Parts: sequence; structure tokens; C-alpha cells
Amino acid sequence: MNKQELLRNFHIKPKSIKKIGSASIIDTDEKKYVIKKQNRKADPFGYLQIRNFNNFPQVYSSIDDEIELMDYIEDKATPKEQKLQDLVYLDSILHTKTTFYKTVDEDYIKEIYEQIIDRQNMMYQYYSDLQNMIELELYMSPANYLLIRNISMIYYAINQSREYIEKWYSIIKEEKKVRYAYIHGNLEEKHLIEAADLYFISWDQSRIDFPIYDLEIFYRKSFLDISISEILEIYELKYPLKKEEQYLLNALLLIPDKIDITTTEYLKTKQVTNLILYTEKTLSFLKKDSKKANYYASHQQKN
Repeated sequence: MNKQELLRNFHIKPKSIKKIGSASIIDTDEKKYVIKKQNRKADPFGYLQIRNFNNFPQVYSSIDDEIELMDYIEDKATPKEQKLQDLVYLDSILHTKTTFYKTVDEDYIKEIYEQIIDRQNMMYQYYSDLQNMIELELYMSPANYLLIRNISMIYYAINQSREYIEKWYSIIKEEKKVRYAYIHGNLEEKHLIEAADLYFISWDQSRIDFPIYDLEIFYRKSFLDISISEILEIYELKYPLKKEEQYLLNALLLIPDKIDITTTEYLKTKQVTNLILYTEKTLSFLKKDSKKANYYASHQQKN
């Protein structure tokens, strides 16, 4: 159904319509609704309700409709730090209520392993080519100089990622049983509404997959405001990660993003600065986490 058909079907009589970004807020005598273009590839809400996860606005449209229609919930003002923590907590609830184990064949595991290896190699080659290009410059731009000063850290992170994916593969190819859950797929601050309860919105990328994918996406978008150690501390209160899941998460976190070399010098410098900060924070966490793991291992051996 299109917008007009949906509104008629649910007897919605708009008093006013206010456009906000890609969505519109419809005000009626009874309540407010949100409408936006339908982008979901799946319809998770019935499944989530069966699993007793109801932390999303009431959705009226189906996956086949052109427009998505749902209740509008007013987002209350919440300190940024608290909202990010609440988002992690709600994600751990989502995964807890939808988790299940599935036996997978070796070819499936190998395909995931090879995809990540390809991603690592691609990023290593990308930064190697970029380094070669920059070193030919007579006078380096600020962004290029900053990148070259820190390029060895980028290579080190990718090499560490390779070690973690080998650890993951060595465990998972023997077990052949993988933990899945329903993941949101696009976790960030603006996709959490805080009202009488907590609500996730924007389920366009949601699917059944490895739970750690939610953590990777969220950390990449929010690393300046929350540390990976804080994320895991909150998340693992409800949903402790298995050893192989932690290895896979580490491998993914250590793969750097590309920078856009075609943009302005100001934006490129900002990208490089964020790339360095992200890599430093991630390596620092993994170094501390490794020391902690070694301490506990040696302590257990003594006892």
C-alpha cells in the first residue's frame, strides 16, 4: 500500500504533517505517527514479540508496503553517556531473548574466514598503496604527513587482526556449532528512544546473525564517546561472550576503515585523526585485556 491507502486503512486523519529528515510526523486528535519509505528487507516484529522482546514502536505496515507506518514516541532528553550505555544494555537483552545455536558445515565457516582475510588484505594493500603515493610527494599535506607518521600502527593493527581471526578459526572449525541471535544491524545513538521504556527504531539492517556484529558497528560509530571495555562490561552482564566470539570481535575491530582521499584537506585531516584515535584506543584495550587474561591464566595454574 502507498501512504494514502495506509492512512485510510487504519482510519488515520492527519491534523498536520511535519517532515523531519527522511521521515514525517503525522499529528492526529488521538496520537502521533511516523511514516517513512519502507527499506526493511525482513519483518522482525512478529518474531521479536514471540521471543518476548517488545522494545520497538508499534508498526502497522507490512514488509510489502511502500511506506512504513508506526507509532511516534517522544524521545526524552538523556545525557549522551547514559544513552549509549542504555543502548548497549538493550542490545544485550535483544540477543539474550533471541539467541540459539546452529550447527554449520566447514565450508560455511571457511567462507566467513576467507571473507575476513580478504578484507584484511584489501585494507593492508589500500594503505600500502596510499603510503607509496604519499612518499612520492615533495611536500606532504597535513593529513598525509599525519598518516605517514602513524602508518606502522595501522599495519600493526591489521597484523593483530590476522592473529585473532586465526585463533577464531582454529576453535570454530572444530566446534562447528555457532551462536546466533537477532541483531539490530545499525546501532547508534539516534536509533534508541528513551521514554517510559527503551525502544529501538530503524530496523532496516536487522537480521539473524552473529551477535558481535552489533558491537562492532556500534563501537565504530561511537568510539569517541564510549570505550570498548565499557561496552563489554555492560553487555556481558546479560550476554557473556564465548572465547571464539571475543576473538572474532577483536579481529573485526582491528581492521581499519578507508579514508576518503578525494575530500577537502580539512575533512581528510579529520578522518586521519579519527582513524589514529580509533586504532590507538582499540589496540590499548586489547593490550590491557591480554595482560588481564594472562594474569588470570597464571593465577589459575598456581592454584
